[in-house]
Amino acid sequence: MVVLVREDGRAGGSVPTYSLDQLPCLTARVRAAGITALKVFATDRRDATGTRAASNNSVMSRAIRVIKSTSPDMEVMTETCLCAYVSTGECHLVGRTGLPDQAATIAALEHQAVRQAKAGADVIGPAAMIPGSVAACRSALDAAGFDQVRVMPHLIVNSRLYSRYRAAMGIRPQQARRPFQLPMTGPTATAVERGLMMVAEGADSLLIEPALFSTDILNGLYAKADVPLLPFSVSGECAALPPALLAEEYCMLLRAGASRVVSHASLTLVDTLRDARPTVPTSRKPSQ
Repeated sequence: MVVLVREDGRAGGSVPTYSLDQLPCLTARVRAAGITALKVFATDRRDATGTRAASNNSVMSRAIRVIKSTSPDMEVMTETCLCAYVSTGECHLVGRTGLPDQAATIAALEHQAVRQAKAGADVIGPAAMIPGSVAACRSALDAAGFDQVRVMPHLIVNSRLYSRYRAAMGIRPQQARRPFQLPMTGPTATAVERGLMMVAEGADSLLIEPALFSTDILNGLYAKADVPLLPFSVSGECAALPPALLAEEYCMLLRAGASRVVSHASLTLVDTLRDARPTVPTSRKPSQ
């Protein structure tokens, strides 16, 4: 299940957000429903270099510790990105020329990944889509003694479905262009190749988003990548689809090769699937 965490816990409209003091109750509720993992996104104070991303006192670090103290066996997956920490709202740092500073961004992601691991994260999720960032995070974790922490990068197709999430978290990118994300009009083969590059860099699994418009990529990677594939049913699709259709989407994603599905609507899915009692297909690969 996806959980969005803010310092103030401000309501996010159709995309709920939670404050730190609400997390123990939510974690217990999720655990009681049989959900075993939380994918955590957090927003924080912003500056030019995203210094809060690697802070021991960041909202993300504190959220991880709260969840683990409430339910030690709950798997905590994080987003490892700068968009919620930099004043530009971009996933990357900007150099003096106004272009993305890839080296500085990768260095910042390394520090952020290690900080999240120190807080107790089980899986960190590089989401900037910068080539080399997955390998860098893997190396930084290993060097810091966190070789058991897994890396699940985001394979992102640019979509309007992310607008609700950005509104809920107060993320307003200054540039309309997303330089590293995959274009919606791009070929499936290119997206599959990017995913395989991430696996070659050391990815333990892949998060593919948005699930609704990426089934071709999921299925293409299923034929070639020997790692768990987790499609991400993002905020826009969870808000647009009624529970019954979300349940059908969930079954379709499993048929297409998903090992697990990450969703904002996991609690709703649990209730819907329990009430409908459908025959839920099992992925042909073992879940992890």
